[in-house]
Amino acid sequence: MAEYKLTYFNLKGRGEICRLMFVLADKKYEDHRFEREEWKDLKPSMPLGQVPVMTVGKTQIPQTGAIIRYLAREFGLYGKSNMENTMVDVIIETIDEMRSEFVKWVKEEDETKKAEISKKLKEDVFPKFVTFVEKMLSDNGGQFLVGSEVTLADVAVFDVISRISDMWSQELMNMSTVLKAHCEKIATIPNIKAWLEKRPKTAR
Repeated sequence: MAEYKLTYFNLKGRGEICRLMFVLADKKYEDHRFEREEWKDLKPSMPLGQVPVMTVGKTQIPQTGAIIRYLAREFGLYGKSNMENTMVDVIIETIDEMRSEFVKWVKEEDETKKAEISKKLKEDVFPKFVTFVEKMLSDNGGQFLVGSEVTLADVAVFDVISRISDMWSQELMNMSTVLKAHCEKIATIPNIKAWLEKRPKTAR
């Protein structure tokens, strides 16, 4: 039996970054996926009534941020010093801020308002994010976002840019040749490359 169990919808969503951490570290886990119609029955057993949830032994861990930080510490993907840990956190928090703006576009049903949100994403939110991450990459020597090895920060940026590009527009990926190249580098890491080729095909 796998030591870890990840429970999430049969989607990429907020569960995919967790899966990528297992994949990168080459650690076995139970990828417990369920369909939306099953959620009503499953929800009462989840802490906070939400997913993803990772189970380690008898302990359930909710909240994506808590899960990925736990895995990063466990698998040596969180940097090698307190400062590197903190800079990984800076990237994660910045991604969360950007994603919260994108989710508004995903959920908006009024086409006029959706167009307004799209304009803000294109002209303000995404350029601000790209500029910040580009600078972090440059300041760190251009190979990785934090430290001298791949960390949670690199995987998280790859995950969010590639998924938003697929859902919204390739404009995000194409806003920066530097970040596009960085994402392509992460995508060619053998374990991640193999996962991207075989993972279940889902809408998002």
